[in-house]
Amino acid sequence: MAEETDKPVGEYLEARDKNGNSISVLRYGEDVMPVMKEMLDFGDPQEHLSQLREMELRDDDIMLCAPVKAGTHWVWEIMTMLTRGTTEYASGPKEDAMLEFRSLEKLDALPSPRILNTHLRFSNLPKKLVDKRCKIVFVVRNPKDIAVSFYNHMSAKGSAFAYRGSFDDFLSLFMSEVVPHNTWSQYMRGWETDLDTNPDIPRHIIYYEDLKQNPVQEVKKLASYLNVTCTDSFVQDVVDKCSFVNLKKGKTGRSDTMMWHFLYRKGEVGGWKQWFTVAQSEMFDEYFRKEMEGSKFKFKYTI
Repeated sequence: MAEETDKPVGEYLEARDKNGNSISVLRYGEDVMPVMKEMLDFGDPQEHLSQLREMELRDDDIMLCAPVKAGTHWVWEIMTMLTRGTTEYASGPKEDAMLEFRSLEKLDALPSPRILNTHLRFSNLPKKLVDKRCKIVFVVRNPKDIAVSFYNHMSAKGSAFAYRGSFDDFLSLFMSEVVPHNTWSQYMRGWETDLDTNPDIPRHIIYYEDLKQNPVQEVKKLASYLNVTCTDSFVQDVVDKCSFVNLKKGKTGRSDTMMWHFLYRKGEVGGWKQWFTVAQSEMFDEYFRKEMEGSKFKFKYTI
């Protein structure tokens, strides 16, 4: 469980698994985010997250939203190439355009069109998002693969979190009420409700598994949604440059991005089958059925 839950928003807490292994998290409203102080370029997270609500948005801002480890780096790079009309990798990591990691001054200095990205819930995003009707791209991925990727992200060598628990320990935390992002299911159902409540906001849903299986088709759909005109050869070039092998090599082989190497692991579909025991899979299936009953998201859950 998370300790000291009576602290105000913007405070750091420790989320602990069933064997006492901890993850440092930051609580703000409906969000509980895995954040280390060293990852932020501002001093007071409560002040920053409050300022985000009043942040000025531009008419051409695009908001990439996704639960953690759903493929945000991948989709962000694709969107950056499409909107800039180039297959050159972005000069820095997507974290430079991440709402919860960067100061408003840094975000304001980004050139248009900004591909802003976040793991925050809708209620913590800038209020102007509704008035401006900025485009939202939302990524959905099989939660079993997310759990595996998230565990490796938190426990990988070089990761700032240095989680020391087993996968079984982490899985119990992933399904608990105190896991970062208030459990995957609460995050997903919350976003589903928020999108239904705001039908006038443009949105495009990308399914991770579809993007892996039919990348050219899905990138063309994304380009159309973003009002980007591009040739078939350009789309193919974007797909090739953003294949997992090429993207990992291109984004971690430079001095300004190599510190983020632990973010790129395998990028597989169905990798969960090598991690989940039969008992764990059955337990997760029950959790999924209970938490996501009636969801309109079309999960590729059996892959």
